[in-house]
Amino acid sequence: MMVLLFSVLNDEQRALVERIFHEHHIHFQRISFNIVKSEEAAEDVVSTAFIKIMDNIEKISDLPCPQMTAFCVTIVKNASIDVLRQLQQSVHIDYWDNISDDIEDECIHNADVHRLTEVIDQLNPDDRHFIYLRYTLEMGYREIGELLNISEDAAKKRGQRLVKKLQKLYEER
Repeated sequence: MMVLLFSVLNDEQRALVERIFHEHHIHFQRISFNIVKSEEAAEDVVSTAFIKIMDNIEKISDLPCPQMTAFCVTIVKNASIDVLRQLQQSVHIDYWDNISDDIEDECIHNADVHRLTEVIDQLNPDDRHFIYLRYTLEMGYREIGELLNISEDAAKKRGQRLVKKLQKLYEER
């Protein structure tokens, strides 16, 4: 786009844009960086600012030198502020998208927990007690086996069967 705009300018305007670039682009980049706080964003801002400078080169060429620089600095500042607004709006939108996703995930999780609780309530008291020991108290199969006077392997097998039973009941609901 810059090349296209540059080709539309006459020799005098092209020379003025080149002079502004060589004399001020580092200064413009510093100004932009102080606003946007990102090197990449500052470079983008300066590029955008030079496109705007080329768009307004007729106005700029009519200004005396100090006003010309001030006009270009104003373009850089405004372009920096525009980029900053876009970044903040993007962050704001991302924040609300994440909040929305979190709320949705929490609702789904709560519904799943409620459904699983209803399924566990359908089990007999011994199976509910086993589930309580294993998943609420986070006891190992060896500890459960010792508590229930069964072997560790029997406790594992019982746990596997209960998980399958819960899955089946959960899917039926």
